[in-house]
Amino acid sequence: MIELLFKIGFPLVLLILLIIIFISGRSNKKPDQDFMSGDEFIKDWLKDHGQAHKLEESFAQMKKDPAGLLYMPMTYKGAKFFIKWGLTPNKVSFMNLILSFFIFYSVIMVGEGHTLDLFTQQPLYGSWFFAIALLVIFTGIIDGIDGAIARLLDIKSKSGAWLDNVIDRVSDTLMLVCLIPTSLSVLSVNGFNFDFKWIIWTNIFLIFIYEYMRARHEGLGMHETKPFVGERITRILVIITFFVIYGASSLTVLLTNLINPSATSIWSASHTGITTWTMFIFQISLLGIMTYSIIGFGKYIWKNLKKLDKEI
Repeated sequence: MIELLFKIGFPLVLLILLIIIFISGRSNKKPDQDFMSGDEFIKDWLKDHGQAHKLEESFAQMKKDPAGLLYMPMTYKGAKFFIKWGLTPNKVSFMNLILSFFIFYSVIMVGEGHTLDLFTQQPLYGSWFFAIALLVIFTGIIDGIDGAIARLLDIKSKSGAWLDNVIDRVSDTLMLVCLIPTSLSVLSVNGFNFDFKWIIWTNIFLIFIYEYMRARHEGLGMHETKPFVGERITRILVIITFFVIYGASSLTVLLTNLINPSATSIWSASHTGITTWTMFIFQISLLGIMTYSIIGFGKYIWKNLKKLDKEI
């Protein structure tokens, strides 16, 4: 009964909540408005992140980076779209949370079929990972859109920033912890099963430590920060890479079966091994990225704290 409620009731509730959010914004739909330009938007973002003293230099650098070329323009245009539909920053933040639960649900459902027979849940369920990867990309963009809406409407608030950070941490956890109940984290080598769930838990721990270090850094008045490779955008890209590889492997088995069922064994025999090894490499890579970033960020913060101590 509980399993049935999860498989059918859980996604249904999430879908209803999304619909409610969109309907609630219908009464606040706004016509096209004049906002700050894209460049002004980026400069305002840089000011809020402690770059006011070297604004032009930071702006020139940002315009060359992927963040300035792709991510910032997408959040800027996305914010204007959601404003037109009457959605507030907090409503967009809750949309991000709901979509993160959709990812959580989808991965668990796919993982259930990871070791099942070809003609039951795999590889059809595994092919869903392409859609999940797109959903992860969308949540990554939405993560910046809520703040962009507040910036364009000049309604930035401490409560909104706090809510956004809390939802980000919940989303980070959901996108990793959903992998634990599945058989994706058990690697079979010569008959020996190596369970590496502890690596996933370690990565969740390191992500929280990294983000806590950032929060305390800003809480002590040091708003200028130095981005490290362990930023959320990097973590999202690593997760997306795993989802795409898993989806590609599953789709290959599915298409092979449709074209020539007798040749399916060529791919199905290696599918579980490919995807499990990919999962292992994904977690090991994330472990290395977060360990390196925490050490680097810790040194950077400690150096700045020592400077503040001398000024007291």
